Amino acid sequence: MHLLVFTSICLLFSASFLHADTGISHPALSIQDRIKDIFSSTKDCVVRVKATRKDTLEEKTNRVLKMGSGFFVSKEGHILTTGLLRNADQIWIEHSKSFYLAQLIGHDYLCNVSLLKVVESQKEFPFLSISNKSENLSPGSFLVGLTCALEFEVGPTFGLLQSEEISFGTNMFPTKMIRSSVPLGPGEIGAPIFNLNGNFVGIAHAALSDLGSSFILPAEACLRIRDGLLLSGNVEYGWFGVTVSRKLNASNSFDIVVEGTVDGSPASKSSLKKGDIILKIASIQVKDRGDLAHAAFFASPGTVVEFLVSRDDKQVTVPIKVEKRSVLVKDEESQVAEVDGAIPESDPSISE
Repeated sequence: MHLLVFTSICLLFSASFLHADTGISHPALSIQDRIKDIFSSTKDCVVRVKATRKDTLEEKTNRVLKMGSGFFVSKEGHILTTGLLRNADQIWIEHSKSFYLAQLIGHDYLCNVSLLKVVESQKEFPFLSISNKSENLSPGSFLVGLTCALEFEVGPTFGLLQSEEISFGTNMFPTKMIRSSVPLGPGEIGAPIFNLNGNFVGIAHAALSDLGSSFILPAEACLRIRDGLLLSGNVEYGWFGVTVSRKLNASNSFDIVVEGTVDGSPASKSSLKKGDIILKIASIQVKDRGDLAHAAFFASPGTVVEFLVSRDDKQVTVPIKVEKRSVLVKDEESQVAEVDGAIPESDPSISE
């Protein structure tokens, strides 16, 4: 009798549990649906970018072809991409089974981002909206990319946001990059990246093949570059001209300390002093030398930026009028800022 009752209770519980479980949507299915929605609503904005160039060496001519991804940023056919072949003889895009010649409107040497425009097209194109609104992303956030790998159709890929980085090895980025687990292969650099809400997060900037991950240039930086290239064909970045170093403090962490200023620079015309500990530049907290490069990236020439420093155990505000940063192209495949830019980690100071 007892065994029969126990068995009946178990069967009832199992039936109830199974019935309840079928009414719950599995989280993985929700993510899958969001990726499908993002793909269907934005795939028509994505293009494949191709560029060719003839190279002659020792009387032998070779044709170089480079492919990448890109996306429309205006209905008139402006396209944002990165890693474009330098000095290309011809540029074209592939979109919805059609081919369009494109011209280079401008190239940002600091971030290796290019703005193209479709030549002589009378149609309007679907385009992505780029906003500087912060999405409050954090490590673990899902990211979705729409890419044109090799000669395949536009397709989605996804991964997680892993961290924000200002450098890779001995090279310093011009601004903070998003490191993600979104894998990128040939032809996928330049693709747009979204969060699960379908909002634009950034552009696929570089692949870390050995790690199966990538770097993404954030939306705020893309917006700055797009607007600069649209308006004048180039982007004007700020320059402070202050030299800093890292010094260990009592909390067993590092302070960013002013070592000096570059002659004739904005910093040299201010009241900054050697030994000042930089706490903040405008709204950007300074905890690493790379934070200075990040602050300079978004500082507009001609504006006044306030440095908050610690001096003799007191906080002091120092206004600095930002000047234009000079950018020199070293050679065809690389670029460097004249004063601000990629500086080896072994270098004891950095000038921003």
